[in-house]
Amino acid sequence: MIDFVNQYAVQLADKHGLEMIDLEMTRQDQDILDTLQSQRDGIRVLADSIRSTKKVLLLGMGASHLVNEVFAFQLRRFQIDAFAMTASEFIYDPISVEKTTVILTSQSGESVETVKCIPMLGGHSIFSVTLTENSTIAKAGTPIVCAGGGEQAYAGTRSVTLSLAALAAVCAELGQVNEGDILPAVQWKRDDYACMNQALWMLYNKRTIIATGRSLFAPVAHMFALGSEELSNCQTIYEETGTLRHGPMEAVDKDTVIVIFRQQGKLGELCRSFNDVRAKTGCSLIVFDASGLEPLDDAITVPCLQGNDIIAALGMMTSFQYLMIAYACGKNPRAGLPHFGGKVTTTE
Repeated sequence: MIDFVNQYAVQLADKHGLEMIDLEMTRQDQDILDTLQSQRDGIRVLADSIRSTKKVLLLGMGASHLVNEVFAFQLRRFQIDAFAMTASEFIYDPISVEKTTVILTSQSGESVETVKCIPMLGGHSIFSVTLTENSTIAKAGTPIVCAGGGEQAYAGTRSVTLSLAALAAVCAELGQVNEGDILPAVQWKRDDYACMNQALWMLYNKRTIIATGRSLFAPVAHMFALGSEELSNCQTIYEETGTLRHGPMEAVDKDTVIVIFRQQGKLGELCRSFNDVRAKTGCSLIVFDASGLEPLDDAITVPCLQGNDIIAALGMMTSFQYLMIAYACGKNPRAGLPHFGGKVTTTE
């Protein structure tokens, strides 16, 4: 684990969880390379299906669902009717899958709700994205099996990055992005971590944390909130930015920090409205900034790889994961070791 995280790991009473996360993240770069090489056939077949149907339904749970949402946003920009819904929603309130490319995403391939979707798709061509070769969803149809085997650490880090990279490769096959940009985006590093240290201390010293973003960056913000909760045992609120502006803003005050995921283009420009929010409410701002635009007033800005697509999302992964891990080190002496859950959810 990089020095930025290690300097806060001394607060842990039990480092086993952090060590497991470190093992996962250390090998993810090679796993991405291996995945792009070994899964070319599955990636091409999935891309061909999407070209043919121009309609995609993605089913998953937890962080896998959020990966699906990023991919769906990316596809919709190219006039593909793509929709990500939780597998639990599909089970009890299904929608038609006629003439639709269906993708199941689960790192373990055994998430109970995702597996329960399979009988409901009887006779339909199914694709899957998983880290586990012999899993139930891998056997249900045409799989993209990310390299390196299933993730062992509790919070999703390597598995989320790998799954998103695999779907970015599908986008490359569709001509939406360049495959050669995938690994460099994940490997993107900053020269110094002063802004990350400032952001961390801001998180430590605020009562309420709200993560927010728009469009493709909304599920990225949600990933940060979910990972922070899993590791720190502290509540982190997620609100899509438009929704945040419709009512929840009344709960923002000087003990609130809003963590903004900002992209290039019009939506990056819209983030300027947070200058007024900060002035009126007294809240603090942390910005994971891929916009290349002028920073927000008095915000702690964490510069990221610039862009507004799935490649830019990959460019943010390592930065926000390191921040949520370091935050957890100061809040949970057993960070990465769950009290109530498990790696694979097998009951509803």
